[in-house]
Amino acid sequence: MAKVSVIVPVHNVAPYVEKSVRSVMNQELEDIEIILVENCSTDGSYEICKRLAGEDKRIKLLKSDRADLSLARNTGIDASTAEFISFIDSDDLIDRDMLSTMYAAVTEYNADLAICNDVLEFPDGRVIFPYNESGEVCYYGKTEILAELLEEKICSSACVMLCRKFLFSKVRFPVGRYFEDHATTYRLVNAAENGGVYIGKSFYHYVHRSGSICHSLNFKKTFDFALGNAERIMFIEQHCKNGDDSVFDARTRHSILMYNINMFIDNFISAIRLVENEDDRKKLDILRAYIPAVLACKVVPGRTRYRLLRMRWLWPFFYLSHKK
Repeated sequence: MAKVSVIVPVHNVAPYVEKSVRSVMNQELEDIEIILVENCSTDGSYEICKRLAGEDKRIKLLKSDRADLSLARNTGIDASTAEFISFIDSDDLIDRDMLSTMYAAVTEYNADLAICNDVLEFPDGRVIFPYNESGEVCYYGKTEILAELLEEKICSSACVMLCRKFLFSKVRFPVGRYFEDHATTYRLVNAAENGGVYIGKSFYHYVHRSGSICHSLNFKKTFDFALGNAERIMFIEQHCKNGDDSVFDARTRHSILMYNINMFIDNFISAIRLVENEDDRKKLDILRAYIPAVLACKVVPGRTRYRLLRMRWLWPFFYLSHKK
């Protein structure tokens, strides 16, 4: 049995997919299965995957009848056979020692997951390291690593995580939504009773390209991100109270709540500015429905509370003033 199942969703990435998959094929950790989930490509990506599968018996090639990243990942989870699961996007690259280092870390500490850094690489040659490149390997209890992730002090992408498969028994990526990691990975961490290992090194190369999610923001994408923040706020309030195993101390609770509340408001306003039709405008009511619960958070300071009250009670004026 393979030690790690690497799930790679594939959709219209013909110029990039072979290099990406070969970075997985060439891993130091050889006891892996590589699950390529091809979903409705029209640019020859499937043919490239089929050829690679012919080269390496560790590759399983699956086909999905719908172009959706979350659905492809969920399909890969269901088909996986290893104890651990990793995700790679089919236009990104990973260092040769990524899986071997992360697997060694989780087994050494008997942890339920490991998280590393990513490095952002741009077409103009710029390279950005968003997180501390200490190189240290640190074990954290569930509460500690959850707090770090909810405030984005460590990367919350599923692609920098190595997770025990059982963590997905009650967690799946939300189909039909963008920024699905934002809505999912903190739930995986919350299920990790044995904690996690953080590795302060960028093994994962996030290759920015034109047409990627972050470079082509629209109403739907911004709305989904704000929705993820709203769900995070509800999670912190409802699941991390006194008596819960994941309780935060007051200072940590305040910090992570305010981070996500401010993100919720900022992305709510960004979504307003990107509204294109009446259906988009009506969708904003889904976000507005969260405002009373956000106002109920005792940590909300006066100025932020005033903004939220305007969003709730003076909605036509608030909408028109920010739509401009």
